[in-house]
Amino acid sequence: MSSRYLGIPGSRRHVAVMAWPIGVSMVSMTLKGAIDMLMVGQLGAEAVAAVGLAGMVAWNLVAGPMGVFRGQRPLVSQYLGAGDSKAAFEFGAHAVYLAGVCGLALLFLSQWAPEFMHWIVRSTEMTEKSGRLSGDYLQVRMAWSGPWLLGLSVGEYLRSVGRPRISMAADLICHPLNVLLSWCFIFGHFGFPTMGVRGAALGTGIADLLAMLTMFWLAKPKQKISLPKYQWMRMKKVLSTGITGGIQFSLESVSYGIITFFVARLGTIPMAVHQIGITLIHFSMMPGVAIADGASILVGQFTGEKKWQLVRDSTKHALQIMLPFVLTMGAIYWFGGRWLVSLYIPADDPHYAESLALGGGLMIAAAIWQFGDAFQFTYRFSLRAAGDHHWVMRTGILCSWVISVPLAWAVVEVFNGGVVAVWMAWNGEIYFGAWLFWRRWRSGIWMKKRLVED
Repeated sequence: MSSRYLGIPGSRRHVAVMAWPIGVSMVSMTLKGAIDMLMVGQLGAEAVAAVGLAGMVAWNLVAGPMGVFRGQRPLVSQYLGAGDSKAAFEFGAHAVYLAGVCGLALLFLSQWAPEFMHWIVRSTEMTEKSGRLSGDYLQVRMAWSGPWLLGLSVGEYLRSVGRPRISMAADLICHPLNVLLSWCFIFGHFGFPTMGVRGAALGTGIADLLAMLTMFWLAKPKQKISLPKYQWMRMKKVLSTGITGGIQFSLESVSYGIITFFVARLGTIPMAVHQIGITLIHFSMMPGVAIADGASILVGQFTGEKKWQLVRDSTKHALQIMLPFVLTMGAIYWFGGRWLVSLYIPADDPHYAESLALGGGLMIAAAIWQFGDAFQFTYRFSLRAAGDHHWVMRTGILCSWVISVPLAWAVVEVFNGGVVAVWMAWNGEIYFGAWLFWRRWRSGIWMKKRLVED
């Protein structure tokens, strides 16, 4: 890619060029998830609540491996920036090896998913039917996690080396196919059996497999190359860098799972509206993550080259791009939140009015935290890309477990608050975390955390 196309190194244009393919992928994924949830919504509030709870559990199961695979990002980008492309490729290959092992482990564990979800639901106010549906959904999602994990590890490597368009192309091909497959499997169209929530999970699994195969095919080099042999020192480096992300992702996901459990204790309708709200905020969160992600690629490469001013410029320009976007989305959530929630609940549902009232409150809470999210995403991603991943891990865990979980517990168990109050309380963690990450970036300590062994 020519320097003229990229613009001035570290400029807004340079960040945008790296970020827009990631943004397209994430918006495509968000649309896919939103449409899937719209289809599940036609099965009723119990199905929405079941998929929301099971999806949270599924996310917790893959959060650790996902954090480890994303941990290859600073390794690959910094070594590439330092001129050692061979080491960068070997780190990426070892992340793929690890993804395969994790996928097989989840396939083996999937047989116990229904019993596990039944055990969880018994301690909530959710209905027995929701518990059964959540077990069905989780079992299929776990069984098909392998292709998603492999595709994630390959996509992270390609983004790290500045080739995000390949994963974008795979997503644009396979996400619409996911929607079609889910439609067929959920409702039994074109001769397929009517599978309900299991069909939603199966459609996603098959589409993930096709996306992984498409990515491998598009990334295939013109000249034949062989995968590197397994080397413990390479795997150790991947694990030592990625384990902080794995621990952080896991513990943050568990904290979110506990908060979701508190919401589930409020009943099926609050749980269903909570899941709808999570689906909707992805329309602001995913593009924001994409902007920070694109900048983090540049931060890693410039850190490898020790071009510190370009590192600062990339981060500053990412924030300048992100702020107008998240503030616009905040206005949409504030003024159009009830209407957005209404798209997910059938008008003849007996809980329609209650769901809209709760959903409108959730969207106002989400509108308030948009500004804080912009700072969290930007500085969290840049600090990790610069090699300051241990501090990012500790701070992320602190915010989740010392602020978010206790606040949610107090809202539900002490003050008898509802799901709207839980979402409002989230603002405390988001803005305090944003301040911490901003302070760390301003300190410049991250310049001493470079990962490349000269």
